[in-house]
Amino acid sequence: MVSERVYKVNIKRLALLTLPTWLRKPLVGALIYAGVTPLAHILQDLRSYRATTNYRLSHNGQVCKLRAVLNDEFDPELRRITIEDSQSSITIEADVIFQRDVSRWTILPLRSRGSVITHRRGFSGTSGYDFWANVPSELNSEQTTIRMKALINTYKLASKRFTINYI
Repeated sequence: MVSERVYKVNIKRLALLTLPTWLRKPLVGALIYAGVTPLAHILQDLRSYRATTNYRLSHNGQVCKLRAVLNDEFDPELRRITIEDSQSSITIEADVIFQRDVSRWTILPLRSRGSVITHRRGFSGTSGYDFWANVPSELNSEQTTIRMKALINTYKLASKRFTINYI
């Protein structure tokens, strides 16, 4: 792994030190600074890209790390966003169904193991979600929802299905 010191280079100082001593005058120094300033900006962009890439690589789809990513992005002070997976909902013994008339998900308690039959044709009204992101209702906006879905899709496993619940 490359040390962080490799990227902590002062480009202006390096450019001035590579000049021969007889050329180290204020006018030549100003011209050198003007020439290497774009390179310093590119190096700063590289440093920020490297930091975001390292952050992204150090986080994955684990529940604790996904919760940390969501809280870092959307609720950094209070950290109220939680992730509830399907294993933790088994102890509740409930399923989630979608009610079309009110356009929302509802928790339905189970009577026995398996899914709940919601009408006589045997339709199973289970949600089919692997985990839920529980988000405070203060963060409920369309832009936040879109960004949150994109962020969760970035980190979650490809086979996992999720929903965002505003509580």
